[in-house]
Amino acid sequence: MDNTDSFSSDGVRHRSPMARALFGDVVQFVDFMLVVFTSIGVAYFYHVYALQLEFDYQIYTAAGIVGATGLTALLRRDGYYDYEQLVSKTRSLRAILSRWSLVVLSLLAFGFALKISESFSRVWLFAWSGTVIGTICASRIVSSICLRVMSRDGGAFARRVAVVGANELGVKFAEQTGQLDNGISIVGVFDAGLEKAVDDHSDKTMGDLNALAIAARNGEIDDIIIAVPRCSADDMARLVRRLSTLPVSIAISANVHWLDHMGGEITNVGGASVLSLYRRPLEGWGGVWKTIEDFVLGIIFLLAALPILLMIMVAIRLEGRGPIFFVQQRHGFNNAVFKIYKFRTMTVAEDGDVVTQAQINDPRITRVGRILRRYSLDELPQLLNVIKGDMSLVGPRPHAMAHNHQYAEMIENYSGRHKVKPGITGWAQVNGYRGETSENEQMAERVRHDLAYVDNWSLWFDFKILLMTVRAVVFPKNAV
Repeated sequence: MDNTDSFSSDGVRHRSPMARALFGDVVQFVDFMLVVFTSIGVAYFYHVYALQLEFDYQIYTAAGIVGATGLTALLRRDGYYDYEQLVSKTRSLRAILSRWSLVVLSLLAFGFALKISESFSRVWLFAWSGTVIGTICASRIVSSICLRVMSRDGGAFARRVAVVGANELGVKFAEQTGQLDNGISIVGVFDAGLEKAVDDHSDKTMGDLNALAIAARNGEIDDIIIAVPRCSADDMARLVRRLSTLPVSIAISANVHWLDHMGGEITNVGGASVLSLYRRPLEGWGGVWKTIEDFVLGIIFLLAALPILLMIMVAIRLEGRGPIFFVQQRHGFNNAVFKIYKFRTMTVAEDGDVVTQAQINDPRITRVGRILRRYSLDELPQLLNVIKGDMSLVGPRPHAMAHNHQYAEMIENYSGRHKVKPGITGWAQVNGYRGETSENEQMAERVRHDLAYVDNWSLWFDFKILLMTVRAVVFPKNAV
């Protein structure tokens, strides 16, 4: 079993990396608006200033929208909004010229076929075509310069890469990709922890896998490239499993182990082809939409639940002495420790190295607590955790720290649950895996569902789980 528990964190993220996909989407939006506005602007200048005539701005707006849609769709399809293409001025300019020419020819054919070409001025068409090329190319040059500046020396758009492999392949990969003007920032070369190879370069490494894990959990790494040319398939599998719990993208450089991962995707890192095995969770706009979802729905749910929260607080106080809330330390995103809030449902409040799970008919559970736990009402205060940013509405349920360490030792890839924020509800819970987990098989199945959620997240998946949660709360199963 891999020692996933050794991947500790001090809970500090040095920098939240800027997703390059977001920049590409912004550039695409700017291109779209430039094409539309130049269509209207050229028509206005030609008709009003040159001919001193009125013009139908609606047809020129429609033409601009059609042209903008065609151009940006072609550029998106061919990957010209990817970082590597945006940073290259020469490739982008040629692509814009060729694809805009295709769009203009298509518009001419479209107008001729529908017999609407006479509605548009030929002078406008030629002026618009040239203006679009000039403005889009100027915009692309500015974007390229901004990307290059902001990618130097670990800047906001730098792709921070750690190489695993203290060998000639690993060192050569780091040297070549780090020298190119492609926004790659090599964090360092790390020892894979395998048997020493003949071409050992351990003197050039920054540390072992534990040091790599700490750097990744502290937000210092975006990508991990495994560059180990000579090792057994079992060693490679163990290495990949150990790294897979980290919240970063993972890929393998060219070697014989590509054949063991045929499901991977061939991608490019600094001009070198690698086999991508794991992608950063909630990459691109996913993290933005997830944050908006949690904040907006979290506030709405909290306001809607206020009357229930007040009634529960009164019921707990009337039942007897003791605190209303139960606060316990738990591991969250990236293994960072946070304090979770719950309504107190038991006569004890354990938060240490030994935490005894609640069981069916547990005498420690109070009368009010039994009702709260049955319908998961004790979890409502965690809406505060969601608004604070410690938790999400949907995600793997956090466990007591004592149980977390225990399961990390026994269940493979257990720590992969911490690649996203923990949630109030989750895919495992709505599928019946909630409450007491006295058997390792039950916890392993819960972890399998959690990892499936991490790998397949979408906004609609979250909404589906939230709807299924309502049914699970009204008709509870396995509640303790």
